[in-house]
Amino acid sequence: MKQAFLLCAAALLCLTACENKQGSSGDKADPTKFPVLKFDQAEADLGKVTEGDTLVHRFAFRNTGNAPLVIQSANASCGCTVPTVPTEPIAPGDTSSILVRFNSKNKVGANTKTVTVTANTKPETTTVSFRVEVQAAAK
Repeated sequence: MKQAFLLCAAALLCLTACENKQGSSGDKADPTKFPVLKFDQAEADLGKVTEGDTLVHRFAFRNTGNAPLVIQSANASCGCTVPTVPTEPIAPGDTSSILVRFNSKNKVGANTKTVTVTANTKPETTTVSFRVEVQAAAK
């Protein structure tokens, strides 16, 4: 019994004496080596439209980082909004855009919609949004 106690105490001492580091400072990714997704305008006011109209807005951006930018996905906050993203990598310094289509059917009133863009950036997600006032169609 005494031997088991000493063995457990020695094991506990060894575990607490070790510094449990998760990698070293040399393992950290260099933030200057990542692409940077910089939108010209992250929020857009699209004004007023008549119910049933489909709006198309282009969110222009530039890769201001030091590596090719790859957009993996873009997800809208609502099924009425459909984003289309570039499929090819965007080189450092180059520009491109995300095209967003909004269907105003059954959306009378003030609307704010967001699109969350996931890319190989740090942080991985960037959000853009737009506002639009949908007016009822004349009957």
